[in-house]
Amino acid sequence: MIPYDIVIFGGSGDLSMRKLMPALYFIYRQGKFPESSRILALSRSNIEQADFRTLVLKNLQKYLGTEYSEQDARAFTGLVNYMALDIADDGAWSELVSYLAPMARRKIIYYMAVMPTLFGPVCRQLSRTNLNPDNSCLVVEKPLGEDEETAEAVNKILSASFKEGQIYRIDHYLGKEAIQNLLSFRFETGAVEPLWNRDHIDNIQITVAETIGVEGRSEFLDRAGILRDMIQNHLMQILCFLAMDKPKSLTADDIRDQKLRVVRKLRSVTREVIGDHVVRAQYGAGKKSGQPVPSYAQENKDNDTAGTGETFIALKLYVDNDRWRDVPFYLRTGKRLSGRFARIVVQLKSDERPRRIILNIQPEMTIYFDQAKIGPKDVASDHRRVPDAYEKLLGDVMTGNQSYFVRHDEIVASWRWIDGIRAAWAETGLEMLTYPAGSMGPKASDDLLAISGHEWYEDK
Repeated sequence: MIPYDIVIFGGSGDLSMRKLMPALYFIYRQGKFPESSRILALSRSNIEQADFRTLVLKNLQKYLGTEYSEQDARAFTGLVNYMALDIADDGAWSELVSYLAPMARRKIIYYMAVMPTLFGPVCRQLSRTNLNPDNSCLVVEKPLGEDEETAEAVNKILSASFKEGQIYRIDHYLGKEAIQNLLSFRFETGAVEPLWNRDHIDNIQITVAETIGVEGRSEFLDRAGILRDMIQNHLMQILCFLAMDKPKSLTADDIRDQKLRVVRKLRSVTREVIGDHVVRAQYGAGKKSGQPVPSYAQENKDNDTAGTGETFIALKLYVDNDRWRDVPFYLRTGKRLSGRFARIVVQLKSDERPRRIILNIQPEMTIYFDQAKIGPKDVASDHRRVPDAYEKLLGDVMTGNQSYFVRHDEIVASWRWIDGIRAAWAETGLEMLTYPAGSMGPKASDDLLAISGHEWYEDK
């Protein structure tokens, strides 16, 4: 097998230490690193190699818990190298060129664990130094851009140095086992696909709820809001896997072609209907585990922009194709809600049996027909370790599988739809509501469904 050179820009940062190094550790422990493979962490800091490996060990121990093995971790860090690099300094790149030479001997994976503002400088330097051969690929984190225009600008930067087939756009939700199981559940379970259409389904609900607040991200959320942070990013991916038609094959482009068709068929939310389709809100004061919790504004009183970004969003949307015409999809997500979970509820029509299919994504992965669990088993009952999303996705990058990565045309199409919502609420001055911390959002979120005779599914 061809060995890998995995190069992490921002290699000493939080994403690298909290997610990437643990994921690579598990991949290594499973014997999936060919002999002579290497991991290189890059950042501006001057850190001695031995000190950096010690830092990696400490973070592995911190984040792996009972899965940490001192022997395996030390063997893994033997693959890890560190290099200080000032991206803007042309002369500093010669050391990286020497490290990677000769490039034909290894598959090179570049991971951008840096701010999007550094994508351009890094890509230009990789191109200038000829470090972007055909056997290399580039991994970048979604969301890419903050609207259609900026998404196009980011892609222009990436595509100037790498071909589309070399670019892996990560949405970590696509690495969750429950999401990856959706396709097999739909298309390989004989009883499911015949029900999966407007003749049998009354409505579909997607909820991603968090109990935490903004945790130091108020400046970002005031600029982007939950609509752009969560809906365009994660919930849109869940929607596509739920609504897509069966692909010709389970190859990457056939899957992504069907996802793109879903996004392009989303009914526009215009100024005339936005009040009946969108609820936006911020959390007010409330309680968490019986203890008082301050409002979003109180938590961020020192932030001059606090108050402009929503921490909760609920949407009613339609996919205008033959399979789903006039079936409402309800999406909601928010901070400081009453529980932490991600759930899909497929409500069938009144004469159907079962009446409801519930797919829990987190905290545990379960599927219920009505109240009868049909699997997959939850983690506690079968004692297996569920791979982290980054572990699965990095494994796919190593094998060249792009099925669970997002293509540029889908990103642009989803931003175009999101931009339409934002334009409509700007034109109408859509009200920013409030909801008590520790609740499941404002009453208007319930009213959004009630107008069509529906209600949010809640655990009893």
